[in-house]
Amino acid sequence: MENRISIVLAAAVLCAGSAAAESGLQSLLLRAVTVTCDVEASIRFYRDVMGQQIVEDATFSGPGVQRYIDVDDDTEVRFVIMGGAGQYPGGQVVGGNVAFMGILDADQPSCSDRTENRRGREGSLILPHRVSDIEEIARRAKAAGHEILFDVKPSGTGLSRNMMLFDPDGNIVEIFELNTAVIK
Repeated sequence: MENRISIVLAAAVLCAGSAAAESGLQSLLLRAVTVTCDVEASIRFYRDVMGQQIVEDATFSGPGVQRYIDVDDDTEVRFVIMGGAGQYPGGQVVGGNVAFMGILDADQPSCSDRTENRRGREGSLILPHRVSDIEEIARRAKAAGHEILFDVKPSGTGLSRNMMLFDPDGNIVEIFELNTAVIK
């Protein structure tokens, strides 16, 4: 019975994906946005460890900010988008961006709820990054003192080498480098 349910679910997923493709519906993740109370630490991590650049940087405040961030009316919020691109086998890859909504007043209630770095659980976000030199990323992360969940190792399929670490806000960042000897 369990196998029948699995087959039905798999067929439903395939049909749903097929229906979306036939309808012309398209969706692409533009960026992942995290809320931080230390935007400078987040910038240093994604710039100095991950090799990304600032794409956009703006500060704003006002009642509209309260629609999506738990802050007072007059609190300034800094919105920073970071991005990267790289040359990989098969040509240039331009990926999605990571962005921060930086609360510039650390006395805000939303800044007091900071939890320690933790393993993923329901509602967690993992930010995967494809890189061209995983050993250099690992070296930079260790030198900067970032907590490593697991160090560089081959994936279970052998198609990549992976590592995971925490960014300054406790988000899990997955780093992977494709194994070009296996993938052509």
